[in-house]
Amino acid sequence: MKNARILVVDDELILRTALQGILSSQGFEVKTCESGKKALSLLQQEDFHLALVDMRLPDINGLDLLQEIKKISPETGVIIITAFAEVKSAVKAIKDGAFDYLSKPFQEEELLITIERFFKYRDLERELKTLKESLPKSYLSQDLVGESKAIREILQKIDLIAETDVPVLIYGESGTGKEVIADLIYKLSKRVDQPYIKLNCTAIPETLFEAELFGFEKGSFTGAVEAKKGKLELAHGGTLLLDEIGDLPYSIQPKLLRVLETNSFFPLGSKKEVKVDVRYIFSTSKDLKRLVDEGKFRDDLYYRINVIPIRVPPLRERKEDIPHLMRFFLQNFAQKYKKNMPEISKEAYLALLNYDYPGNVRELKHIMERAILLSRDNLITIKDLPEELWINSNVNVTEMDYHQCKEMIERELIFKTLKECKGKRSEAAKKLGISRKTLWQKIKKFDLPA
Repeated sequence: MKNARILVVDDELILRTALQGILSSQGFEVKTCESGKKALSLLQQEDFHLALVDMRLPDINGLDLLQEIKKISPETGVIIITAFAEVKSAVKAIKDGAFDYLSKPFQEEELLITIERFFKYRDLERELKTLKESLPKSYLSQDLVGESKAIREILQKIDLIAETDVPVLIYGESGTGKEVIADLIYKLSKRVDQPYIKLNCTAIPETLFEAELFGFEKGSFTGAVEAKKGKLELAHGGTLLLDEIGDLPYSIQPKLLRVLETNSFFPLGSKKEVKVDVRYIFSTSKDLKRLVDEGKFRDDLYYRINVIPIRVPPLRERKEDIPHLMRFFLQNFAQKYKKNMPEISKEAYLALLNYDYPGNVRELKHIMERAILLSRDNLITIKDLPEELWINSNVNVTEMDYHQCKEMIERELIFKTLKECKGKRSEAAKKLGISRKTLWQKIKKFDLPA
């Protein structure tokens, strides 16, 4: 903070002189001027860490000067000096980018505390920027919604393996978001500009599967009126997602294993071997190890594809992600259906948190879509939710369930407030009605991003 450069912009000579004396005695390098025009001229010639700007200047309004300062020198912080009657304008200035305001007359201690707060905030911003730059790319993705420990561990694993060509096996219950994870791996891979081919092993009849995967030559079977490339050849240079690999026909499994080992195959009816360079992602909602034990899935293929396993937990195991997912889906559907972002009644909110979601994230998504379509007066009530949630909400929850719901609501409120306040803890604490120390303890308790 010492040796920082501060610009004082005020048309009152006495106040300019007083501020220069106070700030210089604290070790700041201070320059003063009496008009907006001179202030902009100085900012174009020199760098200042902070500008103290009077709301009323002879040539320009303080709000307009704030905008010009932000254009010329975005890194320069601005504190507005205003008369008591202009507090509303000062609040608008904060919304427009000012750090804070001081109402005349103010005490020396108030001035120095406000300036100290600015430089602490600036240092925190720099730390946050450094942290963000050091974060894995996967953390910056909006594809995988959630702040739970499980989601963060998945993101960390994705960051480690995305740019490699190692096979990945994503497993979890239906509707947990396995395809979302596969898509994210592709987006973060070095093959992102190459083809991304998907094949659902459940959707293709066994009699057609080999032709769909390997392709075929003209006349190789009845109906093959022309040659066609298979998914493997179409994915050459890129990525192939084999969805629901547990449903891969047993007769095809040794042929896929050979492709994984040799990077080559023969299309149906062809004697010419095709070489491919493909990165493989597999996903399944079935227990492959159990299928191996039952003789329905080859153990050699299982061990070949299970190099990097990623388990996606069901939503009931990561309920702290429910509020984030709710907000994410509501924002998307509000935009899709051209509606305002609705509020959620307390009863509906608790029912949504307490439900176990057998259909996982996919079920929550459909519930949110239904709710936003049925809601009135910009409010989602319990009656806008499916009947199974009404019944669930009438069950007497245990004391632990109650506290879990309460903590999830509190965590979401703190997360949302910090986001609205752009990470300013003092501002967030004031908005939440708690002390900065309590807020810090809550951030640590709920494992929120600092």
